Amino acid sequence: MMTSYWAPVVPVLEDDLIHQLLVDGPPAIVALLVPGVAMYASLYALARGWVGVSRVVVVPTLLLFWASIVVAPVRCLALRGVFDFGIVIGVMKLVEIHILCWKKALPTYTNGRPPRPSIMALLLLTELRYESFTPNPIRLAPIPQYPFPSSPKKRQIFYSEHVQILIHIAIFIALQSLPQYAPVKAFGVLLSIWIIFTGCQLLLRYKNSPPLFGPIFLADSLATFWTETWHNAFASPCLTLAYNPTMWVLTTVGVPRRVARSFAVIASFSLMAVFHAEVMSPLLPPEGKMRIGLFFVLNGVFTVIEVAVWGKKRDWRRALMAWIIELALASWAVQTAQVADGLLHADWRGLCRPKI
Repeated sequence: MMTSYWAPVVPVLEDDLIHQLLVDGPPAIVALLVPGVAMYASLYALARGWVGVSRVVVVPTLLLFWASIVVAPVRCLALRGVFDFGIVIGVMKLVEIHILCWKKALPTYTNGRPPRPSIMALLLLTELRYESFTPNPIRLAPIPQYPFPSSPKKRQIFYSEHVQILIHIAIFIALQSLPQYAPVKAFGVLLSIWIIFTGCQLLLRYKNSPPLFGPIFLADSLATFWTETWHNAFASPCLTLAYNPTMWVLTTVGVPRRVARSFAVIASFSLMAVFHAEVMSPLLPPEGKMRIGLFFVLNGVFTVIEVAVWGKKRDWRRALMAWIIELALASWAVQTAQVADGLLHADWRGLCRPKI
């Protein structure tokens, strides 16, 4: 039997997560850096005012993103999810920036004196929320008057990111000690995402980066949960790629703006449904992928209904209903995830292996 010297070299699937990451990590990073450099080149040309050159680079960059998925020898399913996460973010951001440029609506740098083009391109590449630019999608929840009603300084310290991450870690650990019924497990998953992403934010943030999340225990409606409490890292591409096009199409054909706005909100959630289902697909069975997608679509539908009923009014009954809906949807969505006994007891070392 002849051996083909042209056959691709596929890494052997190791026994646990750490070993496989050491095998798959370097080629995955290289495969992601190639389209990343091409994307930076497009943004650099845009920052220099070479709009035509910048647009010419877009198609090759998108092809490189696609090729990186094909050529990267990533066998570890967890790393494949992270890899796909980076690819989809890069594609969304590149397309969004060039749509904004085409519409002459590119955010303007407002954080002092404009930097040189090389730094401007780096900011456009790395700032998902356009922290240094105006407009940006950042909306922070107002700081409540408790727990220190007579001391604004103590309240500011209490609601700082460093204190809040400790509080959320404590809540997470407490939840893991409880029987892992579906709502407890679902809330644990939400908290774990909050903690992991906030930890990354604290390590990688720019000086002017505001908090990525609000305190999760302050969420008092579905609308404020998704606009003020949960991270809004993808609010801008949702606005550019889903909300605004839907509004334009529906209002053009005569749909009332209020109705069109509701469908535009659902379209934005649908974009996030596709995004999360894609990046989570290596770790989930087909049913799990479907549930993750429906989790976001149904959140969009219930948010529209909630706003139609309550408007901007804040009420304890609205907050209670929001928590019931959110935990019910999350409980249903995570049933196919491998966290039956809680996240602390999950098979983290086996995340590379396919689930049978």
